[in-house]
Amino acid sequence: LKNKMFLMISKLIKQIQLKFSGNIIGIFLMLNTVLAGLLMTGLVKFIIQDLDFRVLVFGRFLFSLPILYLFGWIIRGNQLLKIQKKKVLLGRVFVGIMGMCLWFSAIQFADFGQVTAITQSSAVFVALFAPILLFEKVGFWRLFSIFSGLLGIILITEPFDDKVSIGVIYALGVAISSSILAILLRKLGKTDEPITVAIWHNTIGAILFFILLIVNFPTDFILNYNVLFFLVAIGIAGSYLQISFTYAFKFGEAVVLTPIRYLAVPGAVIAGFIFWNEIPSKFQILGMFITITSCIILAWREFINSKKSC
Repeated sequence: LKNKMFLMISKLIKQIQLKFSGNIIGIFLMLNTVLAGLLMTGLVKFIIQDLDFRVLVFGRFLFSLPILYLFGWIIRGNQLLKIQKKKVLLGRVFVGIMGMCLWFSAIQFADFGQVTAITQSSAVFVALFAPILLFEKVGFWRLFSIFSGLLGIILITEPFDDKVSIGVIYALGVAISSSILAILLRKLGKTDEPITVAIWHNTIGAILFFILLIVNFPTDFILNYNVLFFLVAIGIAGSYLQISFTYAFKFGEAVVLTPIRYLAVPGAVIAGFIFWNEIPSKFQILGMFITITSCIILAWREFINSKKSC
């Protein structure tokens, strides 16, 4: 059964590749990633005020597992849990769970568009940390992008406000943890399959938060169809996001896909205005523009350098 499914999917992929270029497929997958991310964030925003934080995170992990395991079984079969760099995987799991907790907290206390813009700025922090952790060289354009990106992030956080929102601080934590996560994934990507890494991350996260719930279960929690719908939808959106994001870069070039990824920022601003009446300030809009531009420059320079090394 597994071999038949694998052959069917392989045949379908080959037919799609014959009709469309790799970048077209990558753009399609990245657009799906953006939509899945906005959907998941919006669902969390709708329900997080009425649901215990641990239940929400547990549901996110638990209901993402069926799709991830099915996809992993089709791709890897009995090897779907095989990992070579176990210590790096543990670091990825720890940073990933911490980042998710920060992200859920940020959504609870800050504007939808503001949180999305700050979390999408992780490329700036990757460029900042990579020379330290990966011993990469720092050129003029990288330095320019780092400092301009940091300036944009400062503007997004509304520094001229009397009091910076705690949600903004959480969002900055998400951006920093995401940058560390990206570096760890670079190391894991050289030896291990992304789908296997995702399965381990979500499985351990589900087990951890299940234990936390057993130790101190929320007395006011009532499971009904409405809550179950939100939890299942968040989990499915999360698993679809991980798969589509990973395989977008398998088909398309990073320099083409990166600008598509940042469509999440205007999308979140529009959604925030429609559903929660959130209106970004002039400084926030300027900061979003500066930050996203710096991220695109970073992606372009990475593409140019990769072409030179070929």
